[in-house]
Amino acid sequence: MKKLRNKKGFTLTEMLIAVLLLGFVSVMVTVMTTAILNSTVIMREVAQAEILGSEALDNLQGQLRIAKNVAVDDGNVTFDIDESNKNYTFRVEDGQIAIGQVKEGVFNGDTLFAGVSYGNLSVTKLQFSGDNKKKNVVEILIEISYGSKALWSGSVTVKPLNGVIIA
Repeated sequence: MKKLRNKKGFTLTEMLIAVLLLGFVSVMVTVMTTAILNSTVIMREVAQAEILGSEALDNLQGQLRIAKNVAVDDGNVTFDIDESNKNYTFRVEDGQIAIGQVKEGVFNGDTLFAGVSYGNLSVTKLQFSGDNKKKNVVEILIEISYGSKALWSGSVTVKPLNGVIIA
């Protein structure tokens, strides 16, 4: 009998090496794809936080600019909308900015952007400050977060037309 010397096929060692290399490449592609998708989500959330924060600052600034009897005390602000709507304030309620009145220690208000979804974002800081050196000026500070990570913070200075009382 004559033995065939013509080798066809792969050895077990060659197959194991090929499978290991294929597995390594697959893991690397998966890791890279996951990283790209996660950074895309974070970038989208940062962009949404910037939009939400800017709109909130503009809205608060507009409200305070025309308010009457604006008073800043210990990081909070109170104001009158008109003669019949007195002692309004801004608060963070469930991660959203709300405007309302505090009566008998209970806050009763509505969110500023009613019907607008904050998605995974929440307002984690809303602070007002006044400076006796800069008379009649209120500084508003807002921080927007995604979970526990702060994505955006901004501030604006507003000069109410009817003056400010700084306590």
